Amino acid sequence: MIVINPRVDRLPADLIERFKSIEPASVGHMIEFGFCDPQLHPLWRPCRVVGPAVTVRTTALDSTIVHVAIDATVPGDVLLIDRNGDDRHACWGGLTSLAAQMRGIAGVIVDGCVTDYTEIEEMRFPVYGRTITALTTKGLALEGEINVPIQIGGVTVHPGDLVVADSDGILILTPEMAAQVVDEAEARQKRGLWVRDELLKGARISDLTKAADKIRARMEAESP
Repeated sequence: MIVINPRVDRLPADLIERFKSIEPASVGHMIEFGFCDPQLHPLWRPCRVVGPAVTVRTTALDSTIVHVAIDATVPGDVLLIDRNGDDRHACWGGLTSLAAQMRGIAGVIVDGCVTDYTEIEEMRFPVYGRTITALTTKGLALEGEINVPIQIGGVTVHPGDLVVADSDGILILTPEMAAQVVDEAEARQKRGLWVRDELLKGARISDLTKAADKIRARMEAESP
């Protein structure tokens, strides 16, 4: 069955812009959910992608729907492809990367294999995947879905969710969660820069993070 739903726009532009200066690891200090399997990694580093999700689900042998999905995006979108558990066939490569780059797509995340590693690296187009293969999909036009809920790296992604990815990993946030965490995430990002500056000046990390105080208080509480 072929399912093609309209693109979903649920994220304010200013919220997307604010997350462009926030690392997923900064949010990782705050919440547990929304982080994709770390086996999903960028083909080249440093790499950074922030934008609204356009979702695709396709079968092991067939990638025809992926080509249609590329042309259904607007500049700044992030294309996420659910491979339905396939770990042998590549549905993404050099030509699709070029098409996506020309379209203005911010990046692509494939929960499966990709191909044309050298070509993609030379383009410096952000692509995330699990591994590289020369075995590719075929243009069969049998099944596929666009803008439906999918699974990427163990995380459910809905069309219009916020994708924040860099060299360390991939974070998926609903618009509601993104709005809830953005203020604290920005503050943590700024504090991290401050800690770095203080360390360069010779400060001790256990003092800056209050780790020494916390351990001392714990030891005092546990002493007889």
